[in-house]
Amino acid sequence: MKKVLIFFSMLLLASNNFAEENLMTENVTENIQQPVELKKQKIVVDVKSVYDSLNIKNKIDYSIFQKAYLGYVQISNKNPGVLIIIDYTKPSNEERFYVLDLNTKKLIYSTRVAHSKNSGLEIPLEFSDDPNSYQSSLGFFVTLGEYNGAYGYSLRLKGLEENINANAEDRAIVIHGGDIVEDEYIKKFGFAGRSLGCPVLPNSLTREIIDFIKHGRVLFIYGNDEEYIDESRYLSKLAPVFEGSPKNIVEIEKLVEVQRTSPTPATTVVTTTTTPTTVIADNKKDNVNREATIAEANITKIFEIIKQEYKYTNNIDNNKVAYTKLLKDAIQEKLNKTPEVKETAENKKLNDENINNQEKVVEQTIITDNTLETKNEAETEVSQQNENIQENKKEERKYPEEVTKKSLGIGIKFK
Repeated sequence: MKKVLIFFSMLLLASNNFAEENLMTENVTENIQQPVELKKQKIVVDVKSVYDSLNIKNKIDYSIFQKAYLGYVQISNKNPGVLIIIDYTKPSNEERFYVLDLNTKKLIYSTRVAHSKNSGLEIPLEFSDDPNSYQSSLGFFVTLGEYNGAYGYSLRLKGLEENINANAEDRAIVIHGGDIVEDEYIKKFGFAGRSLGCPVLPNSLTREIIDFIKHGRVLFIYGNDEEYIDESRYLSKLAPVFEGSPKNIVEIEKLVEVQRTSPTPATTVVTTTTTPTTVIADNKKDNVNREATIAEANITKIFEIIKQEYKYTNNIDNNKVAYTKLLKDAIQEKLNKTPEVKETAENKKLNDENINNQEKVVEQTIITDNTLETKNEAETEVSQQNENIQENKKEERKYPEEVTKKSLGIGIKFK
């Protein structure tokens, strides 16, 4: 009992802090975004100069680099500075996977890469974006994040061209490593093995290449497909450029974001959130009754605690008198010790009425027989049983194996 009384006293003395903690003033700074529009902008690209600066004449055919670079320039949502090219016009026993650093003007990696089993034996001739086609896809991609999957350290790809490679994520087309492009395999069979759709790199180079090209780098895959240029999102409008002798300087149109109006300074929006029972204003008039308001707001909560503690008491009448008298005296004493709080007659009358009403609630609760408590306990027990049944149902719920594996990002047999 003493512990309970001490608890109530501490709760009343701390009522000031309790109310202040429930007052939240949040400063929110919002940058007002200016409306933008996409406009076509003509730019001139000197493809030959870039090609010559990379010193890749003996590695990558100029006509293929030209297509890759002109598409690269148009892709806006990229991590610039790196261009990856896969040349599927070459046989699988030759190096045909290239990583170019456009900033340092260097060829960083040149290695073998496998193609899909239904695209061809040594040189892929058929390409598709259809699920379960087991064929390679052409066109422009951007690299996503790395992960450890069924084939080890791998890199996800996002296809950027509809009807050409846009299903890459759904098909789980990723870059991963394998023994089918290692020197030992090539020496034994004369050509690389084939995948279910993924570009496969040598195991010995996979991790360092993925770490260099992950997160938004542009990948261009080119092959022997006469229809690709006409269907390409980035190259179809440039089809005349690729006819006849390759052009060195090309004018292209690129969509760029242009602000319609000049930017305006950021504005600050201040919002205030308060508890329903406590309102504190900045003027002196409301501050006078601050502590009285706080104490009054917490009376209801204290009486709720009293009602819960009642079932553990033995002497009904004596405890009833002790609790209510304690609360009334403690609140009055707290108010009397605060010189700056001067209650008006109306506020004092309102406080007395609130305390009397709360005393009546306590009296009604105390004289109620134990039947209500028994009923509440029974309802609580039934509710607990229902919760247990729901928990069991959750535990019994099963998911298809492939859904579970996909959600966890493990054990997926990538194509």
